[in-house]
Amino acid sequence: MNLLSQYLTIDTVRLDIDVVSRKRLFEEASFAIETAYGEDHDTVFEALMARERLGSTALGHGCAVPHGRLESLQEPALVLLRTKQPIAYDAPDDKPVRLFMTLLVPQDNPEEHLQILREIAALFADDAVREGLLNTTEAVGACELIANWNSPFAEQPAATSTHEA
Repeated sequence: MNLLSQYLTIDTVRLDIDVVSRKRLFEEASFAIETAYGEDHDTVFEALMARERLGSTALGHGCAVPHGRLESLQEPALVLLRTKQPIAYDAPDDKPVRLFMTLLVPQDNPEEHLQILREIAALFADDAVREGLLNTTEAVGACELIANWNSPFAEQPAATSTHEA
């Protein structure tokens, strides 16, 4: 179980997009969010660029999490992008990036923002999932990988005891 699967659909997955720069990637992400969530692509683009100016959102292992906040959002907006070719992204391991999980959240919910960012980082740290996302050929495959991923932060069901005192 994880938070990400409730926001990611086949409509919010873009595989093998042909971009060569961060700016073009943010444009693609902005149009995907506009299509899926109805948010203005210029507003989305500016939110992503503003956050990126504060520092790179690359995690390493060829992954990054461009993110930001929008006042107009009622719930988080999530888009998974995979580029045809890796792009330079100022990653901590100096490797180019090919997997991107773009996240926008409502302005007034910083706790949820941090919870989702934490889950994305854990997802991208999972070697098997990361390789699966790099190799899947269809959006539905990416959604299934993420839906079947067990977050280390998911609440575990309470243990029930059959022992009576």
